[in-house]
Amino acid sequence: MNPVSIETEDAPSLDSNGEIKQPMDPNFLKAAAAGNSEPFKEMAREVIESLLTAKTKNTILHINIISQERENVSTKFVEEILEKCPSLLLQVNAKGDTPLHVAAKFGHSDIVRVLVERAKLPQHENEELESRVGAARQMIRMTNKEKNTALHESVCHKNVGVVEILTKEDPDYPYSANNYGKTPLYMAAESWSPNMVLALLENSTSVSHEGPNGKTALHAAAKEFRFVDAALRKLLEKKKNLIKETDQYGWTPIHYAAYHRNYRTINLLLETDQYASNIADKDRKMTALHLAASRGNAIKVKEILSVNPECYELVDNRGWNFLHYAMVSFHVGQLRNLLENDPLARSLINEEDAMGNTPLHVLAAVHPNEFYAVMITIAQANYDTVNEQNVSVEHILVYGYPELKEEIQKLSKDVGRGQYSNGVICIREPEDLEVQKYVTKENYKDTRASHLVVAALIATVAFAAAFTIPGGYRSENGTAILRRNKAFQAFIVADSIAMVFSLSAVFTHFLMSLIIEETKDFNEDLFGASLFFTIFSMGAMVIAFVTGTYAMLVPSLGLAIITCLIGLSFFLLAIWIIRLSTKEPDD
Repeated sequence: MNPVSIETEDAPSLDSNGEIKQPMDPNFLKAAAAGNSEPFKEMAREVIESLLTAKTKNTILHINIISQERENVSTKFVEEILEKCPSLLLQVNAKGDTPLHVAAKFGHSDIVRVLVERAKLPQHENEELESRVGAARQMIRMTNKEKNTALHESVCHKNVGVVEILTKEDPDYPYSANNYGKTPLYMAAESWSPNMVLALLENSTSVSHEGPNGKTALHAAAKEFRFVDAALRKLLEKKKNLIKETDQYGWTPIHYAAYHRNYRTINLLLETDQYASNIADKDRKMTALHLAASRGNAIKVKEILSVNPECYELVDNRGWNFLHYAMVSFHVGQLRNLLENDPLARSLINEEDAMGNTPLHVLAAVHPNEFYAVMITIAQANYDTVNEQNVSVEHILVYGYPELKEEIQKLSKDVGRGQYSNGVICIREPEDLEVQKYVTKENYKDTRASHLVVAALIATVAFAAAFTIPGGYRSENGTAILRRNKAFQAFIVADSIAMVFSLSAVFTHFLMSLIIEETKDFNEDLFGASLFFTIFSMGAMVIAFVTGTYAMLVPSLGLAIITCLIGLSFFLLAIWIIRLSTKEPDD
């Protein structure tokens, strides 16, 4: 056993009467830390009681428990000393810690059992206690100067074994909050400890759930639980009424789950009470739907609407509905999907906030380059709608709207009274988009022309290469001279791939032009496919060149290798060019 934080100050301490008392003899301190009870066997009980460290007034029992390693705990010293001096069982140090507090803090389950069983002995059970409970329960309920019981300490230090022992010994005690406003159940939920939550709920009949600032254990669980559903389900089963409890901000548990993107927690809360998402907070009148949309959580927005569709039209204190937030934080594909497939969301497209700004104003101000990619198929959109400043959506798309954009950027940095740890809203970065950020129906025709030139050129070269093959033909039967050469075989395969993919790109552009003429709809997926076909055909053509060259130059191996390396450098140059194209101007 190794001593931990043992004090050997020479300064004198004061006893309960304020009289100067000499500090514990270092030899006694070392003996207690090592678990050696021999020096104390001949001592009187009063002398053992008076053996205290100078600063924290730890008894020899405190010292022994502190000094033990969790992997190699021995209860022998504790048993022998308590047999000699039972009063040490409830004797506290300067922090108000009993030996049970210390054992719970260090996770010494075996010592906890010994202390509890010792308190049950007749000499303690027959005593008249002010609390009218047995000595064991009195000891378990004792609080230190931070108002922590031994259960608080065991939960704080994540000692599940001790939690189970203490809750089974005293299952009816609710356990009040400590000086920090936290009950054991709240602490367990806050510390991501599902096993402790289950132990507390399963073994206690009336465990308290309070936390600081009006929070409950369910608030803490909704914010931090990201692992085991069983503990949260048990908490909802035992404490279902907490689902609508609000903290000092007016946030319910589902507010925390929505803001912190805890997907499974939102599902469980909605299963328990589908109308929990109707509750608005105090500061901004935001619901869980607003928060989910403000954090870019498209999946949860869809699920909340499917479970409780009536909350779709609720607005916050500035008149924003959830679609205003979605316009800022959702990706283009998510917005398109939402507007095309959800009629409730689509019906909000022209709804004005307190300043007359519609979701279209917000999208145009924050993401003007993606506006048409989002709204191209939404017939209900009214681009002529003006706000209180007489600014229309069309005006914003042409000239911008820095006032609204700056206002939204401030929201992204506003932490409120601390509840918005990452800002009220999450602004999607433009670089998160791919094809949509630079191609729309309006500029597709110009883009299509250049892409078709590249794809058609590759197809032409690949077609010609197939009939002017490296090495030539045999005059007697017209077969390729190098047909058995491995490099030549690779050339034929790569050339065929380049041919097929380049023609596929040409066909895709042809099909897209027909679709735009017929339906006026620009299909980003088809455009992305055409890009893939063109790029892949370029790579295949380079491989065809390298393998064909190698097949012809293999007698001059050095020249063949140099030529191949030069040809393959295309891929390195392509990577470098891509990095340059995606590099920020300030980099």
